[in-house]
Amino acid sequence: MADTNRAALSGIAYDIAKKVDKNRDPEAETKAVAWMTEVLGKAPPAGTYEDSLKNGAYLCELINAIAPNSVKKIHQKGQAFTVMQNIEAFQKALVAYGVPAEDLFQTVDLWEKRNIPAVTKTIYALSRTAAWKGWKGPTIPWEVPPAKMDI
Repeated sequence: MADTNRAALSGIAYDIAKKVDKNRDPEAETKAVAWMTEVLGKAPPAGTYEDSLKNGAYLCELINAIAPNSVKKIHQKGQAFTVMQNIEAFQKALVAYGVPAEDLFQTVDLWEKRNIPAVTKTIYALSRTAAWKGWKGPTIPWEVPPAKMDI
């Protein structure tokens, strides 16, 4: 749900956040992590699924492994605005690579943990697009029910 630096959600915002959290699919998240680990040859940084991806550096490394030099500069550390640029660079690289825009998450979905299922959907879309484009590396098995991935 929301970041701890913000006021607690209430009313309709709370109801929406609960509904989004209910759509999380641990199995899909596990498969996404396994795929990223296989592609990069290293696991994401320690922490929860969303925390390990939050600064976007691992995601930038992922697109660079599939489409070299897609993200020119990856910020490993810095203030919030600086590392949020990684997420934006990742998203732009995905569009340039051919991932449909409707499959992309919004920066706040990951940074503020507002919609983690959308992040997972984007990772799956990258795997699928890479396979369609003829990438010979590993892909995520596609047997995840589409209803679980619907955001």
